[in-house]
Amino acid sequence: MKSSKTTYSLAMLGLLSLLPATVAAAEEEQALRIVPLITSTPLTGTGVGLSASYLYRLDEESSNSQLQVGGQYSDTDSVTLFVRNNAFYKGNDIISNTAILPAKTNSEFDEDGDEIKYQIKTFLVTQKLLFRVQDNFYAGGQVFYKKSEYSPNNIAGEDFLISNGIIDQENGGVGASVSLDSRQNKYFPRVAYWVDVDVDMAPDWLGADEDYSRLTINARYYGAGFRKADVWAHQFFGQYASEKTPDGDLPTLSGKSILRGFPAGQFRARFMNGAQTEYRYVLEGTPFKFIGFVGVAQLHGGSYGTDGETRDDDGTYWAGGLGARYAIQRRTGVDLRLDVVTTSERKESVYLTLNQAF
Repeated sequence: MKSSKTTYSLAMLGLLSLLPATVAAAEEEQALRIVPLITSTPLTGTGVGLSASYLYRLDEESSNSQLQVGGQYSDTDSVTLFVRNNAFYKGNDIISNTAILPAKTNSEFDEDGDEIKYQIKTFLVTQKLLFRVQDNFYAGGQVFYKKSEYSPNNIAGEDFLISNGIIDQENGGVGASVSLDSRQNKYFPRVAYWVDVDVDMAPDWLGADEDYSRLTINARYYGAGFRKADVWAHQFFGQYASEKTPDGDLPTLSGKSILRGFPAGQFRARFMNGAQTEYRYVLEGTPFKFIGFVGVAQLHGGSYGTDGETRDDDGTYWAGGLGARYAIQRRTGVDLRLDVVTTSERKESVYLTLNQAF
């Protein structure tokens, strides 16, 4: 486990890492930026890596598309690689979101006095296509493929996997999506809403042991702040899984869903509701912003293992913190994001990564 002293030392390192970019090219917009990645979480340790952001246009009437490629290695011998491509085409009439995410994660955490250690090897590919139906309304669908392999790194880890019915998973899936999106700037929205509703289904004919499905509602509103330059962002996130959903696809607390500071996979349940708010203070005339955020989420419904047991993560969780942003591509609004987070579990985390949290 990482001490608070280590956490805040990494936060200062992350803050200092923003400065070279300021000196290098504050005035010039560049299509390609390469930035450091730093994370420190109780579950996966301290990680460092690199990420590249490449902006391009498919046509003059469309928003900037973004290709991200990167990777990170942590001191728990965990490795994460990613390729993400968000593309806008034909005056934003067509939106494509693609992700390829291979990872090897060695999870370590305490539960009831036991130090639980196990490894997850995952490979995830997703492709989502949305088509403008009218004005700000889009409809479409997605396909995905996921493979997860679990192995214990100690006896407590083996007991944890068995008692929670966590087994290997390999299957594909399909889904339907609708979206309401009024954002003019896709990377730093102002006075806009963005609502996604996804229904994912993984039938046995695509490899699932048993059919399962999941509903996700992700609603965001970007309002005016106390000053004209600032943004006050709000998010509701709800995710609801069917009874036969495997552990790896259950709703989980994490910065990719609703709460920063909770590494994905540590806390899961069949149903999750959450909300967060973030104030974005813009330091006018500079590429910097300063952030304060807080969020709360509830897990309920448990989850069912191979022996009918229920994973006991039901409850209410919260997280909050402070952050800084540096606009690496200023006209587009792409930010290098530094967050320092504390949670209801009395754990601290640091994230230095790209783009807004939501």
